[in-house]
Amino acid sequence: MRNFFLLTIFLFFSCGDEKFRCGEIDRKYEKNGEYFFALILSQSNGAGEGENGRVYGDVSVDKSVYLMKKIGDDYCVDD
Repeated sequence: MRNFFLLTIFLFFSCGDEKFRCGEIDRKYEKNGEYFFALILSQSNGAGEGENGRVYGDVSVDKSVYLMKKIGDDYCVDD
């Protein structure tokens, strides 16, 4: 499971498209003393070809950010 999170974070940061730098917080969770947001990075309305549904990404955050942000808030990853 940990490898999945590391892979997700790696893919999240390696993606050069600006639309994948920010997203809406869909879920918040804590695992092994670390804090995470599950972000909706992109959402298709079904109108575009090749775009089907939501694109998610998990991002690790500090405890203070985790406590400050709420589900539904926008969150952008700093470079």
